Amino acid sequence: MRGLGGRNGLCEVCEGEERFMSAERIPRMTDSGQPSSSAASFVHRFRNGLYELQLSPGIFRRIEGLLEEFAQSHPNLRGSYLSHEVDPSYFSDGSYGWEAVHRPHLQGLAIEGETLFEFLAFANGFRMHSTPLESIVNIEELWMELASDKPFILRVCIYHSFPAATLLYAPTGETQEAAAAFVSRLKYLRGF
Repeated sequence: MRGLGGRNGLCEVCEGEERFMSAERIPRMTDSGQPSSSAASFVHRFRNGLYELQLSPGIFRRIEGLLEEFAQSHPNLRGSYLSHEVDPSYFSDGSYGWEAVHRPHLQGLAIEGETLFEFLAFANGFRMHSTPLESIVNIEELWMELASDKPFILRVCIYHSFPAATLLYAPTGETQEAAAAFVSRLKYLRGF
């Protein structure tokens, strides 16, 4: 799974005000005392990010349909994250085609109940993945400076009990803040 920390996401804050950010903090509580956020709001922001990808009409409509099904099936989220910055290793094996590597992408993560959902949209397709939160065995945060004149980047690896990892890539201060907020929420929900 890949993580999102993009340029055009909205962040909900407890006081109800909105500001631009890459991750969404969860302000409301359900009757059961669990934090809740609208999946419809997450889907709306993800759909808005799709326009930047300049997808073919057929792919765009199919993704919209899948996202609407998700919002209807999973209305209350416990956390979410959106980003236009996607870890390059998602596309390194070439299975998504050259367009996926060289054109814009969009990644989203959503936590609903005890499940982590990942959405990855790219030039010629869409990938959805879900995994139980209990499959997360480790979360590694790597802060690195690639060169002395370059800013720090953050790469988060969420390791699972099966051979897979969810990655968040955050090269800017804004995306790092959003990724850190989502990871903090995920650690809390996972009990780390």
